[in-house]
Amino acid sequence: MDKWSRRRFIGDIACLTLAALVYPWPSSAAPRCDVMHPLSPPDPVFHGRCPNCGMTRAMWARTWKTFDLAQGHSEACSFHCLVEQAEKSAQAPAAVQTALFLQPRGMVPAGDAWYVVGSSARGTMTKVSKAAFASRAAADEFARICGGRIMDFTAVYRFARETLVKEIAMIDRKRLSRGKIIPPVDTRDECIMCRMYPSRYPRHRSQVVYGTGDVRHFCSTHCLFAWLGRFKQGGPQAGMIWVTDYISGRWISGRTAYYVLDSSRMGPMGAEAIAFDRRMEAVAFTGQNGGRVLTFEAVNTGASAWPV
Repeated sequence: MDKWSRRRFIGDIACLTLAALVYPWPSSAAPRCDVMHPLSPPDPVFHGRCPNCGMTRAMWARTWKTFDLAQGHSEACSFHCLVEQAEKSAQAPAAVQTALFLQPRGMVPAGDAWYVVGSSARGTMTKVSKAAFASRAAADEFARICGGRIMDFTAVYRFARETLVKEIAMIDRKRLSRGKIIPPVDTRDECIMCRMYPSRYPRHRSQVVYGTGDVRHFCSTHCLFAWLGRFKQGGPQAGMIWVTDYISGRWISGRTAYYVLDSSRMGPMGAEAIAFDRRMEAVAFTGQNGGRVLTFEAVNTGASAWPV
């Protein structure tokens, strides 16, 4: 290398050093904001399915939650579905565990984690992402690169609860527009069990929708549970089950609904498991109409003997 080349080389090094001081570059260990979420292809190491929306842990492992309610252990793909299940039950979730956004293969107590809310990373169920980190320092570093606010579990839970009603309305519209729920058409779509038209029973209609887009319509939960009872170990259990909230007429997850059995109210096929989105509404219904409140699993366990 000649004298002039050496001088240019030294000058270039000096410029790069000055630039690094004025405009520090992220190190190779700095977090990426565009980390793959959901996982594509799905990672088979993860097992589980959110009962509230049907999304699988194999895809949404980065924001997965597990928790306990009075009726038993449950899981959720996101803060949204965690809070929605808790609100349905009118209980505070216990023993909440969360996956870490950048290391999803382990779970940590949610109360010990720190969260970055509203970063440029993709959210789950809602546009506002809520990414969990093991330490405040890790959350600070992610927020420095990707934006967002730092919160503890209590603050994020409160935020998700305050925005829940608005988010549910948005999600309902998307499910209908994207074919996640397919309302039955009168005189065309029949109940596969009894051949009645589900569209004529807006307080009782239900359906099972598969990832392929195939749908099975039912006039009532009576026919739904009778059909499910025939396939305890089969494919129908893998579909997303939707039932109708008796109060509002909304389509709601059949797996997280509350059902009133043995009441004085009949459905299209007689004895009915009348579905409610919220447990307290089901309890209030029994005060006027009798019956008992059961979860999906409790109804499904004994439904195989229902006559059709």
